[in-house]
Amino acid sequence: MRVRVSSRFLRKAKKLKEPQASMLRAALRRLSADPRDPVLGSHRLHGELADYWACTVDRDLRLLFRWTSDELDLVNLGSHDQVD
Repeated sequence: MRVRVSSRFLRKAKKLKEPQASMLRAALRRLSADPRDPVLGSHRLHGELADYWACTVDRDLRLLFRWTSDELDLVNLGSHDQVD
């Protein structure tokens, strides 16, 4: 699966400290293998964000993405309120 990363996502990912940085790397490995991996808790969003999905990295950190069968777009990263 081809992975594209937005500049917003990259900026926020670079600011993460351990252990969240390690947790993000693990979540990205799972996500690229299978965006519907149950460990990630991936779910489609509603309303204005209906074209997007979100998954959990840790208790408060979530990842906003879009995906098709051959492409994964990492859009945003942050707390629940930050990525909406």
